[in-house]
Amino acid sequence: MTFYHTNLNIKLGDIVSVCNLKNFDFDINTELKFFVRPEIATTDDLTFISNIKYDLKTNAKYILTNKNLYKNFSNKQNLLISDNLDSDIAKISNLYYRAKTREEISNLDKPIIGNNSYISKNTVIENGVFIGNNLILEDFSTIGHNCIIGDNVHIGKNVNLTNALIGDNVCIGDGTKIGQDGFGFAYDEGNHPVKIFHIGRVIIQNGVTIKANCTLDKGSFNDTIIGENTYIDNLVHIAHNVNIGNNCIIAGQCGFAGSATLGNFVQVGGQTGISGHIKISDHVKIAAKSGVIRDVSKGETVMGYPAININKYLKNYKKTMM
Repeated sequence: MTFYHTNLNIKLGDIVSVCNLKNFDFDINTELKFFVRPEIATTDDLTFISNIKYDLKTNAKYILTNKNLYKNFSNKQNLLISDNLDSDIAKISNLYYRAKTREEISNLDKPIIGNNSYISKNTVIENGVFIGNNLILEDFSTIGHNCIIGDNVHIGKNVNLTNALIGDNVCIGDGTKIGQDGFGFAYDEGNHPVKIFHIGRVIIQNGVTIKANCTLDKGSFNDTIIGENTYIDNLVHIAHNVNIGNNCIIAGQCGFAGSATLGNFVQVGGQTGISGHIKISDHVKIAAKSGVIRDVSKGETVMGYPAININKYLKNYKKTMM
């Protein structure tokens, strides 16, 4: 089950035609099945590595990277060296993937809905959807094709749900939008933005509460994940690939940039901003209106912008007020 269409029979020659590669001495008729992140790629796939911060291990024989990173790989791996890696990743994502057409969605199986469900007449449930028991779906809400929803889920008014897997006992507040495209772009050689096609999902685990007017973007090549029993207040934005752990509490008007990771039992005060690609460990507390731009260690309490240990922040604040 996928939320998108995959173009088959993509060959190295097709990739060369859309990319700006420095080297190429491989067989252009070599077929590569999928374009996916390194940890799930098989020997028949194409993958990419753009940052040594992440694990370089992959089963893929063909890797798209750049001249600054190629020395980190073995001679057994076939490296496609890009002059503009981010742009080429975006271009290849659109070569392999596209959204399903309305005709393709209409050909999916009719939705399956469990027992004892209340569904307002002013709602839309597309084909391919599977819903458990005891659903409440309120006015003017939409569930997009192929979504899976567990038991005892309450979806409020004017909710739009796409590209999502929802666990049991989940509550989604009025006006919330889940599973839309993330904000992922790269500039090409002409300085024009190229949109990355997002193939990730939003996974909301059991017992999660999401209040009104929140936005949760689907992942690009990873999934956006909300852990069990986490509570998200009104007007929170969660960007692509964000991973929030279990039993977290996030107050209103917070924003999470792409690929940020939160551990378990994290508490985030209102109007806090979390930078992308950072890790916040378990049992961290973040004071309201903070800006977190670095990793935060387990059990630490931080405050301010840039967010630092709260005791250090208050000590510095007292000095400036004297």
